[in-house]
Amino acid sequence: MYNIRKKLCFLTTLLFVAGIILSKLPLKNNQSPVSAVNGNAVTAGASVLSEGGEKFVAHRGYSNYAPENSIPAFELAGATGFWGIETDISETTDGQFICMHDDTLDRTTNGEGNVTDYSLEQINGFKIDSGNYISKTENLKIPTMNEYLTICAKYGCVPVVEIKNINNYDTFLNEIIASGLENRCIITGAINDILEIRARNTVIPVMTIGYTPAPYTDNLNDIAQIPDNRGILYNYPQVDRAAIDILHRQNIYCGVWSVDEGEVAAAYEEYGADFIVTNEIPARLNHMINDNE
Repeated sequence: MYNIRKKLCFLTTLLFVAGIILSKLPLKNNQSPVSAVNGNAVTAGASVLSEGGEKFVAHRGYSNYAPENSIPAFELAGATGFWGIETDISETTDGQFICMHDDTLDRTTNGEGNVTDYSLEQINGFKIDSGNYISKTENLKIPTMNEYLTICAKYGCVPVVEIKNINNYDTFLNEIIASGLENRCIITGAINDILEIRARNTVIPVMTIGYTPAPYTDNLNDIAQIPDNRGILYNYPQVDRAAIDILHRQNIYCGVWSVDEGEVAAAYEEYGADFIVTNEIPARLNHMINDNE
C-alpha cells in the first residue's frame, strides 16, 4: 500500500510539473491564441475566432453589390456564404442602435447632419439614396442593429460589430445577448469603447482597429490592457507573417481589412490571419450558397 501511495504521489507531481512546462511553451506559427472566459482558461475552440476554415467577413455587408450597411447588403452577404458580416453601429437620441458608418447622414442618405442628433423615428424618415446598385432598390431604410443581428442569425454568420458612437453599453450588449449571438460575435472599435465592453462582458472577443500608415505595434499597448480574448483588426498592408506570429505568441488575435484581391487574401490565410474583411472576395468555401437560410 505504501508503494502504491508513493507512486501515485510521484505521478501527480510529474503531471503538475508537465502542465507548468507546457503552459510556458510558445505557440506554433499560425496557431491562434487560447482565450479566457470569466478569468478561466479555456481551449481555443471556445472562441469563435478559433474556428477552422476560410473566414471571410463582408465589409458593411456585401457592399460591392448592394448599398453599404443596408438590408440587401447584409442579406446578400448571408446568402453568399460569408463567415461573418461587418457593420458599424451608432446610437440615436432615444437609445436605439442603427447601422451607419459615417458620423453624418449626408453621404449615404437623403438626410443631413449628425446621426446621433436624431431619434429612431426621425432616422426612419430618411432613406439610403447612394451606393452600389442603388437603382435596384426603393425606399431603402437605415437598418437597426436588431435587424442586422436577425440576418446574421438567419444565415449563421458571425456579426463583426464596429462601435462608432454609443453611450449605453449595457443596452448594446443586452441586445446582442438577446439575439442569441453572444458566443458568435466580435466587437471592434476604439480602445475606450473596447474597455467599456470588456468591463461588462468577457465572452465576446474584442479588437482595436489599426489604420495605415501607423504600424500594428501602435495598438499593442492599448490591447495589452485587456488580458484575454482580445485582438487587433488592422489595415492589411501594415501586417505581415512575422507580425501575425508575434501577435499570436502574445495571445492576441489578428484580423485584416479590407483585402479585395484573391492572391493577397490567400497569402494572409497562409500567414494565419484569424479572419479577412473584404468588399469583393466571395466566401469560396460555401460555393456561393448558404445552407443556413
